[in-house]
Amino acid sequence: MKQLSIAIFGNTNNYPLLLAQGLRVLGHNVRLIINRKELLHRPEARYPEWAAAYPDWIADCSNLSDEDIAFETPAIDHVIHHLRHNVDFVILNDVGPALACYLRTPYAVVLTGSDLAYYANYDSLEMRTGMWDPEFKRCLQGRRYIRRMADLVARQRDGILAAEVVCYGQRGLVSSGDRLLDGIGVADARRLMLHFSNTIDLKAQPSAKNDKLTILCGSRVVYRPDHNPSLSAMDFKGTDVLMKGFALYCQRGGKGELRLPRKGQDLQAAIDLISELAITKQVYWLDEVPLARFYQEMVAADVVCDQFGSSFPGMVTTDAYALGRPVMAKLRPEIFSQRFPEALPGFNAETPEQIADCLMVMEKERSILADIGQKSRAYAETYLSPESMAKQLLNKCGLCAE
Repeated sequence: MKQLSIAIFGNTNNYPLLLAQGLRVLGHNVRLIINRKELLHRPEARYPEWAAAYPDWIADCSNLSDEDIAFETPAIDHVIHHLRHNVDFVILNDVGPALACYLRTPYAVVLTGSDLAYYANYDSLEMRTGMWDPEFKRCLQGRRYIRRMADLVARQRDGILAAEVVCYGQRGLVSSGDRLLDGIGVADARRLMLHFSNTIDLKAQPSAKNDKLTILCGSRVVYRPDHNPSLSAMDFKGTDVLMKGFALYCQRGGKGELRLPRKGQDLQAAIDLISELAITKQVYWLDEVPLARFYQEMVAADVVCDQFGSSFPGMVTTDAYALGRPVMAKLRPEIFSQRFPEALPGFNAETPEQIADCLMVMEKERSILADIGQKSRAYAETYLSPESMAKQLLNKCGLCAE
């Protein structure tokens, strides 16, 4: 197997970091370029000990702004050097596709949400400028800014279209994303779904076996598209469906506890809904904690819940799998069975009634939780490991990883 030098730009939700680690396990040289200051998108969210100093294969370019890329200021020069110097292949995430015009090598694009729904969507221009004073829009400075932002969208779309491979959810998982990729001109033959489980860091844990059923919601509280127009379909988690299902379970005599993260755009609406459903005493709120602490919450839970909305099971599910925890979510078996030899394991539920039914089964047959947890870890190791996903990407790009 030929050793490659690979540069990765962007690290949304530390997803590309897992890809980088998979590539390193395969023996390739990797350079990961960080472009955001939010902890969610930085390696120290997973490895707190890296906060003082990153390993030499990670470059912190988080002083770079969207405006720097849009206006092509000298601030991009350092990033371009990382993407071109001693590099065989490039992987672009976040606003990275807008930099593809500077590359000298083949590249792939890994789309994780806003990089497609916002940065490659001309509707984002209205989101950026909708609240501007009309006179500022009309002035030279305003018109120049709008032109540059429109050009940024055009470059992002061009970078996506010209990629060897576009990594995005399987067709049918996110219809709005499918429409955008179709509009850009990306053929299905060039698409590949990457779905990672952190089997590198996380080890399977024994079943929790709590006295009362402990149900952990791992996704942030976002479920109202009409109140969050700037978010993509992948952002809406259907938390209201979970809360209503839990309320039905309680009405049927369920004694469990629902643990919700105090995080998300619809937090206050959720607090109000919980009061209306009369389940306040059965709900426990978790303050935002580092990722390592949240893994402890996963280990302590009997079952982990992901999304029940317009999204699909993401890293909440795959992290739970790595820890050997059963998952309840809208598992989308009709889609995932097209991508993998088996559908995702766990409790598949889409409605409050189905959620209540699943929770009552767990309440009465606790042994089923350990069995599904073991199947979840086995599935992660077999199909979702970072090295397996990295190998599939390189093979799809014609860079034989065998």
